Amino acid sequence: MQTTKNLGVILLATLVTAPLTAADAPLKLASRPALTMALAQKMAMACIQMQRESNGPDVDIAIYNDGAKLIYFVSMDGTSSGTGTTAMAKAESAARFRNSTAEITKWVQGNPGVGHLPGLLGVRGGLPIFTASRKPLGGIGVSGAPSEVDEKCAQAGIDAIAAELRDQ
Repeated sequence: MQTTKNLGVILLATLVTAPLTAADAPLKLASRPALTMALAQKMAMACIQMQRESNGPDVDIAIYNDGAKLIYFVSMDGTSSGTGTTAMAKAESAARFRNSTAEITKWVQGNPGVGHLPGLLGVRGGLPIFTASRKPLGGIGVSGAPSEVDEKCAQAGIDAIAAELRDQ
């Protein structure tokens, strides 16, 4: 009986002191890159510039962070009322699922039930945003032009911040 009691005390002492040795290491928050509003604005302006230089249709541009939260939205003057919602859905899908909406379209075609997931839109024109080492930053969605042009515009936005996407 005494041996069992001693064993219990040893076990308890081990469990109580084990976390103390881990606490000796300094605690700090993990550092990770984040998409800023200034970077999002630079991306959106690059899309707008591309559309103006190519005499393309007016578009709406939405940019979401890696938590799938809208951080920037801009609408060119001549867009219709539905393009903003679509741009946002494309950006949210790309951010949330970390894939292009063109790729998501393939998922939906292969399994139509996937198309009913909240926050998922399989319409080309949304791209995920990553650092150079593939750390997720968010997504950009463009709507208002044909879908392949929307995607090129989104890519122009990402290309505009390529230097900032390099890992430090």
